[in-house]
Amino acid sequence: MRSPLRWVPLLLLIGCLDTFAPAGAVEWSPPQLYRTWWAEIENCAGIWADFDRVDWYQVPGSSYPCPAYEGRCEGWWQPPHTIYMAQDQTSNRVLAEHEMLHDLLQRGDHPPVFAACNVSTQREW
Repeated sequence: MRSPLRWVPLLLLIGCLDTFAPAGAVEWSPPQLYRTWWAEIENCAGIWADFDRVDWYQVPGSSYPCPAYEGRCEGWWQPPHTIYMAQDQTSNRVLAEHEMLHDLLQRGDHPPVFAACNVSTQREW
């Protein structure tokens, strides 16, 4: 009789896959300028955290289907520390800081600090 434990490694691997990742997402190292933007959004929000805790991914195009809701995204934060950016939007400072603020706050909604730090938009990212 085969041991049921033989499935444990496969189940652990499947549990580690990011089932919410946008199609085509690839790991990405943001430019040094992102560290400056991070420091500035930290100062505005009054919350400090390690920039290097964030896992960054680039998604082809200028937007992509949102894995969390219907519609399209240009950027998206997934807890605890993953940020997806549309490849054509990676130089968009407001978008990058918007997603950084989600990570700093550890929440997906948009409290008033987004407007106070000038990283809110008329539509959701």
